[in-house]
Amino acid sequence: MLFLALVAAGWLYSQGLRVSKPGWDNGLTLAHWRWQPDDCAPVAGENLVLRDLFPLTVHTRTVTLTTCDSGADDDSVVMPDSLPWTPPFVLSIDTLLLPAMGEVTPPQLQVAARQQQQHWLVKVESTGSHLKAEYERDDGQWSLHGNGALNEWLTDWQGTWQLEGDGVWQGQPAGTLSATLQDAGLQSQPQKADLAMKARFTGEQWQADMSLSEPLSLNEQWQLAIPAPLSLQGQGIALLQARGQLQLQGPPGQVHVSANSDDGTVEKGAGRVMLTGPELDGQLDFQWQDQMLTLSPATLALPEQLSAQWKEPLQVPMALDGVTDLPLLVGYHDLRLKASPSRLQWQGKHWQWQGALGLQGRWQGFRLDGHWQGQAASDGLQGKPITLNARNGDDRLAFRLPLESLHRAPYGGKATVKGQYAGYPLDGSVSFRQADDGWQGTLSATSSIPDYDRGGDVSLQVPWHLKDSAVVLADGSRLSVSEGLVEQVLLRPLTVTASGPVTVSSAGAHGHVQLRSGGLLAARWRLPVVAGSARLIGKKVTARLTIADWQSELTADASLAGDVPRGSFQVHSQLIPAMGQGLAMTPQEGTLAGKGSWQWRDTLSAQGSIRLADTGMDWGSVTARGIQGTMEGHYRDGAVSLKSVGPVTTDILDIGTPITDLSLQVESDLTRWQFSDIQADLLGGSLRSPALDWPSPRPQPVVITRIDLEQVAALQNPPAVFLDGRVGGYVPLQLGTNFMVVEGARLANEETLSLRIPPSSSVQSMAGSNQAVKLALDSLSVLTIPDFQARMNMDREGWLDAAVTIKGRNPQRKNLPVVFNYTHRENMLVLMRSLRIGDDITEKLRTERSQ
Repeated sequence: MLFLALVAAGWLYSQGLRVSKPGWDNGLTLAHWRWQPDDCAPVAGENLVLRDLFPLTVHTRTVTLTTCDSGADDDSVVMPDSLPWTPPFVLSIDTLLLPAMGEVTPPQLQVAARQQQQHWLVKVESTGSHLKAEYERDDGQWSLHGNGALNEWLTDWQGTWQLEGDGVWQGQPAGTLSATLQDAGLQSQPQKADLAMKARFTGEQWQADMSLSEPLSLNEQWQLAIPAPLSLQGQGIALLQARGQLQLQGPPGQVHVSANSDDGTVEKGAGRVMLTGPELDGQLDFQWQDQMLTLSPATLALPEQLSAQWKEPLQVPMALDGVTDLPLLVGYHDLRLKASPSRLQWQGKHWQWQGALGLQGRWQGFRLDGHWQGQAASDGLQGKPITLNARNGDDRLAFRLPLESLHRAPYGGKATVKGQYAGYPLDGSVSFRQADDGWQGTLSATSSIPDYDRGGDVSLQVPWHLKDSAVVLADGSRLSVSEGLVEQVLLRPLTVTASGPVTVSSAGAHGHVQLRSGGLLAARWRLPVVAGSARLIGKKVTARLTIADWQSELTADASLAGDVPRGSFQVHSQLIPAMGQGLAMTPQEGTLAGKGSWQWRDTLSAQGSIRLADTGMDWGSVTARGIQGTMEGHYRDGAVSLKSVGPVTTDILDIGTPITDLSLQVESDLTRWQFSDIQADLLGGSLRSPALDWPSPRPQPVVITRIDLEQVAALQNPPAVFLDGRVGGYVPLQLGTNFMVVEGARLANEETLSLRIPPSSSVQSMAGSNQAVKLALDSLSVLTIPDFQARMNMDREGWLDAAVTIKGRNPQRKNLPVVFNYTHRENMLVLMRSLRIGDDITEKLRTERSQ
């Protein structure tokens, strides 16, 4: 017995049986076992117990069946004359796990099998299904009975199934099988139907009949109907006789199949396939005779703008071994794929196509022209390289895939592309190879940015592999742009690097990437280093960018889910002088905060708001402090609009003359700025204007009131005259692109004014030089002015022409009446600049003295 056991163990091992952790517990136990005749183990189990030898009693807790693709060249399947002789046995399996078969996911099954006196009995059960099979080896009689719930096998379905069969298996198998579905249909659909199928067979000869009580929903879109009972007869895979109709109905249209055999013949018949509907069109006539199926010439329109056409009859042998010519023309949108010559042959599971393919047409604006000639078989590809040329205006791309490493496993290759795309030169490749754990390779590409005068080379290096129907980009995958020069601006290198694997599938991308830009350097301005990261979550991405030297941060998110890509962004930054280095405007203090959103519906559009708080700005000699305000902006297809939300205010605007408490509304399209509701305090008075445009085609009114002449006189240090009282008036002001014009301005006193000319050395010198001048100065030395009029104009160069009329009395000369007419011309741009410079010098001297 020991010798026989050793011999049996050796034979089983040679056949592929592998075991681990043997033991003894009221019988031989095996913790794990599998049958592995080659690289794949079709059967494996756990916790097997051999309890008795006669009858042989085996119990195993779990058995798993796996679908294995055998690489053996022998495809013949020899049906034995009967089940083999075995000694009596009892087998029980607590859990049998079967592999999924398409959309069918079998439930967990319990199996009980026994053989006694060559009578076989097998019972298979699950929660809602039962199957019993019996076989009598002596006379070959067999029977099969089963029933159950459909939703155990098809989770989206409801209804019941029943299976019955009996016959003889002794030598050539024969018998009948019948299957019925009752109240079958999708759980989501109200339509239910009864399906009845019955088959009879003797060896390779078979006959099948099918009927359906109502149309049956196969999924959410397609329905199956059998208007006339379907009856088929055949031998092996060859169709000998057919009668009946079959119909598929769905959103693309209707597929109607009808067939009928000639009376008195069992190996001849004809049929027709009719396609009708929104996306289906065409007619296909077919006939069969002597195990040969002939398809008449046809042109068929299929869903998704697919089409198929052949102009000669196609003859297809209905046999496991055969050969046929397939001169096809396949269309997809504006593309046409022609196979000519084209021949397909097969033998069992092996097949081979040989011929030439030509692709022509337009796709995404490109005109395509592709060619290949060679062989495609079940074990690989052979032939000339696959080539494809694409052209769209100046864009030209050439694809090439050699086939030297694709004719046998392990497969591999390298596809290349060269040319120009969107104005960018492109030279790239994707390599791929078949490894033990799946497909893997590297995507590489180089390019350069045309806008760069020098440098700007682009490099992409992405190792990848396939995992669970997804492409995984390896950690360290990198896109980089080298340093380059655009006119007088130096752009530092830019890199985007995967920090960890990035998974790309139909559900989107998942992973993290790091972004870093060295900034840019211009003649008088620089952008510091910009760094950040982005997180990819399916069809969404979130990013955070920072400019550490500027204390600036940008956060953004985007979503590609749905019909319209959309996203949002937020920005926050301190305003510091380094931002304006070399620019006309220099921020000195304050904060900037903004937020917005964008969407892409045919074109890019965005909207958002920016808020300035406690902001200080310098424009050369002009300074502004305490700027507060919020601006809303919109962008669509290159058009920009800005509008203030509430007033924009400035505490102090110093243009040589301080303007305080400035408030205005702003609206702009970046070419024209419209200011409204303008009001400010100026020289003890106020300034008002309903609207000012920049640039403006004509003067617009500005009203000034209660201007304090004492403060006006104090602008000159030391003051040449002493003034008191307030004036106001009307100033038509035109703001040009780079100029300012005053046209017909008028000022008048709003109260009695006073004038006093101090006896300074310059005044005494003027009085001593001329008696008439002395008389005029004496008359004007002290003056009370009840009537003051001034008219002013200023041209684009800043020259101010003023004409002043003063009517008053000198109280020191017995109220001597005085009428004084005065004209003056001075460049106000130079004056304002000098006043500002004088104030700066005074402030610096005061600061130095205090130190």
